[in-house]
Formats: sequence, C-alpha cells, structure tokens
Amino acid sequence: MRARDWILNRLASEAGFAVPTVFLMLVAALGMAGVAVSTSIQGQGGTVRDQSSKTALAVAESGVDQALLYFNRYGLLTTSNRCEPLGLPDAEWCGPVTGTTVNGGAVTYWAKPTSTPLPTGGVAWTDLELVGVGAFNETTRRVHISASSSSGSQMFAKAAVKSQEGVTLDQNAEIHAGTATNGDVTVGPKAEQCGSASVGVGKELGGGGNHHSEVDCTGVGEAFEDEIILPPVNQGNAPEANDNHRLFSKDKISGNKNSACFSGFNGNGKADKSCGEPGSRELVIGSNSAVTLGGNVYSFCKLVLNSNSSLSVAQGEQVTIYFDSPENCGYEDGTTQLELRSNSRITAVGGESVNLAMLFVGSQDLSTKILLNSETSVDGPCEQNFVIYAPYTDIELNSNTRFCGALAGRTVHLDSEAQVWTSSEVDKFVLPNVAPHYVTGQFIDCVASVPSGAPDEGC
Repeated sequence: MRARDWILNRLASEAGFAVPTVFLMLVAALGMAGVAVSTSIQGQGGTVRDQSSKTALAVAESGVDQALLYFNRYGLLTTSNRCEPLGLPDAEWCGPVTGTTVNGGAVTYWAKPTSTPLPTGGVAWTDLELVGVGAFNETTRRVHISASSSSGSQMFAKAAVKSQEGVTLDQNAEIHAGTATNGDVTVGPKAEQCGSASVGVGKELGGGGNHHSEVDCTGVGEAFEDEIILPPVNQGNAPEANDNHRLFSKDKISGNKNSACFSGFNGNGKADKSCGEPGSRELVIGSNSAVTLGGNVYSFCKLVLNSNSSLSVAQGEQVTIYFDSPENCGYEDGTTQLELRSNSRITAVGGESVNLAMLFVGSQDLSTKILLNSETSVDGPCEQNFVIYAPYTDIELNSNTRFCGALAGRTVHLDSEAQVWTSSEVDKFVLPNVAPHYVTGQFIDCVASVPSGAPDEGC
C-alpha cells in the first residue's frame, strides 16, 4: 500500500479515539473535584471564623455579666467611690478588669456607675454602663450594655404615664400628662392624649384620636421614638419589717368593722374565715367602710375596695405599700392585686410630697392586674400625689375612672371616659433607695477594635 493511501486510511479510522476522550473527561472531573474541595475548605474556614466570632461575643457578654453580678451583690453604695464593688479606686470608668477566661477566651470589662441626687442630700447609683471585650482564636468582639436600678430613681421626671408594652386610650378617654412606652400609643376616636409622647423604636402614635403637646390639650403634638427602662421593684425587707400590725388598732376603721378584713381577721380582731387565711396579707374594705393608714411601710398581697368604701392616708403622712410577687403570695396566673370597685376612693389629707406610693413586685412568669372600676377615684381634686409603679403588671382604668398622679405598668389601658391627670411634685418622686437590683436594657454590638479613649468610644 502506498504511503498516501495508508495515511488516508489511518485518518479515516476511529481506532485510538477513546484515549483522548477519556483523558479530557478525567481532566474535567479533576477540575470539578478541585472546585468542590476548594469550596469545602473555604466553607470550613468561614465556619471556624463564625464559631470564633460567636464565642468571642459570648466571652464579651460574660464580662459585663460578671460586673453586673458584683454591683448587685455589693448592695447600696454609701461612699463616693463608685468603683468600690470592683475593689478599684474611684474613676469615671472602673477598670479594666482582666485575666478571667471563659471557654478559653480572654475577657476584659469596664463599668461606669451614674448617680442621681436625692432630696436628702445623698445620691443613688441608679444607672450603670458596662463594656466587655472578648477575644477567642484571634477574633475580638466588644459590647456595650446599659443597666438601671429602680432604687433612688426619679422614674416620672419626664413622663407621668409609662408602659413597657403600650398605652391604649378608648373612645373619649383622656391623659393629661406626658406618656412614654416601648410600644405603641393608641388614641381611639374622640380620645385625647395631652402632653409629650414617646413610643418605642419602630412603633407609632395612632388610632384616630387627638394628640396635643401640652397637658391642657393645646398645641399640636408629635410623638418621638425612644427606649425606656422600667426596672423591677426591689422591696427589700418590707415583707418582714412593716407597719401591717397597725391594722386595725392604730389604723382604725370607720363604719362597719366586720366588713373590713386583713390577713384572716376582721375589723374587730377576730379570726374570720371570710377574711381568708391568716398571714395572707390581703386587705379588703367592705361597702360603706373606710380605713386610714398612718404608718409608713406596708406589705400586701392584695388590696380590694368594695363599692362606696375608701382608703385614706393620714394628714402629713407619706405611705408606701409594697405588693409582693404572685409567687410569694401563692397566686395563680392572672390575679388582680389591686381592685377598686364602683364608687370607691383612695384619698389623702394634706401634704406636699407624694402621699401614697403603691409599688408592685410582679412577676416575669405570672401575669398580674390592677383594675380601677367605673366611677372610682384615686385623687381628691388633683391636689394629692399618688404613684402606682408596676412594671410587670397590666393596669386598666374602667369607664369614668379618674386617676391623679403617676403610673407605670406593663400595659396601660384606659376604657371610655377614663381620665389620668398629673399632679404637682410627682416628677420629683424618688423610688425607695434600697439595695439596687440592676437590670440590663440597651445592648450595642460595637466595632471590635478597642479605642484609645473611653471604653465605649465608637459604640
């Protein structure tokens, strides 16, 4: 065969074609496998970085938790050294405190207590800023936390009506006071919100009613967004050290003594099954009867005023009633701890400072209620100063109820025709200055790098 014919026949043949085909397939498969391996390696690296970042954040949070624990355990600061709970000399920022490790990560933290002047001339350390820095596997995270304590706080300095979760006014209801909430303010048709109003971040003032900038319902009002903190009530030793023993000896009853009950005994001092169990700390005032309080501190589980009854504060006295938690009182979910029934009254005689403060411990697990029924009143001609502070309790004012003073609750609801007015001196009211119990509020995840200036710089 001639060479030319052999070459043509060889080119026309398919023999040996499988070799380059298989080779190309192997190259493609190896390329795809390489991409998968590279992607897997990158994913594993991202997972490691993510785990390190999360661990570093947990370490940073553990630092502020440690600082918070020291300040809560220390109790009431009585010296000018704000850093004393951490065993450090006085400074604007207490710290840095370093060396503690959590989950293998290093933690550093700082604390900045802030004081509030008291009418007595002393101070209360009401607010606390905390910064924590956590480091893990060369990853650093920094957090800034604000904490507050109710002890010594002027809780109503800027608003006389406060709510954790929202304020609602039904038709024809009126608030003549500044209002602040972390939720919405809902003003129903023909209702009036008169005074400054702040709502939670991303929340709104709405409902079709009217909002005025002044408490006399003049001016055009606009709500602004803000975050408020309502720390829990710290009742201290009030359940043991109180003036409950004055009922009904020094704190006498007007009217039918048998219709008043406290802690299992009637107004005549006799055990009465209709008055509940001994030690229950429940004060019930029957119809057409009145009780006057002349002590300073009382500890109740429940207070009920039946129709046409009244509770009075003696002239010149300032009374604080602590309502214990539902757990300590043996209550179930949804218990009403303060109830004023139709035409009942809480009044005071004279005095320029707050005459009566009702402080509710409440619970984060069991709901509790405050109910002021129709035609009830906590006022006088709005010359008296009353405070209801119940950050974990729902407050409801029924139709035609009138409240004068300041109130704070988990929620605040005014039914139709209900009214709230603010009174003089309420803005200066200071919650009892017992050992602080700081609770965290605002949380900021700061840039990781620690500044050369203040620990919270750049947060």
